[in-house]
Amino acid sequence: MAPRVRAGFKAARTGSRMVRGLLRSSAPGLPRLAQPDPWLRPRGPAWHLERGRNLSRRAAGLFVLVLISLLGAGVVGLAVVLLGFGVLQGNDVAGWLLALTLLLGLLGALWATRRARQLIRTEPQVSGGAPIDLPQDEAQLLSTLRAHQRALPAPARAAFQTTVLATRDALRLTAEDTTLERDVFDARQAAREDLPELMRAYQSAPRDERTDRELLDQLRLIEGRMQRVVQVRGEAQGRILRAHGRYLQDKYDPDARRDEK
Repeated sequence: MAPRVRAGFKAARTGSRMVRGLLRSSAPGLPRLAQPDPWLRPRGPAWHLERGRNLSRRAAGLFVLVLISLLGAGVVGLAVVLLGFGVLQGNDVAGWLLALTLLLGLLGALWATRRARQLIRTEPQVSGGAPIDLPQDEAQLLSTLRAHQRALPAPARAAFQTTVLATRDALRLTAEDTTLERDVFDARQAAREDLPELMRAYQSAPRDERTDRELLDQLRLIEGRMQRVVQVRGEAQGRILRAHGRYLQDKYDPDARRDEK
């Protein structure tokens, strides 16, 4: 009898782990393998495979959640009926148990609703909006790129993409600055106002060669400024890195520094 009991407990524990795994809230969006960089458009075989696994897991989790909810609703309903008869007969204990049962049923319904929302939560659309894990300015910049690049002619699209990427690099290099210097201000203004306003003005203007030429000229102005920011900040970061290297060499290998001298 003891081996059968142990086997039963083992099977129950395994089943419980499987159910918890299916109902566990997954991270929003696709797994890391499927979404390595929100600026990219992952569409390889690995992306489709992971997406299929994610959808299958969530579907199985919803199915298990529905079964558990139906079972719990049946148990709570039966308990409410039986305790209701006790209340009608004037039993105070039955009244307290009925209130406790209704409270547990409400908590169970809230838990099931929360789990269902987590399981059916839609994946963030990289093509339509900015992912949720980007800084605000970079997310707005990515949204501007996704919203306007398809409607542009080929030369303007290439210039627009180059300008956006230069602005993104400038934002990243100035992200740690606490003071609003000119480089920081220009990078943030380009992402927040200059590029979105430029694209809105271009879309509302008549489409002709003059409009396209004006768009390219303004994009080159923004790109040139962003590239200067990237160059200056990159050189500054390089100097900091070299200084840190000399510090480490003096700290951990002073003999090598003396040999160089």
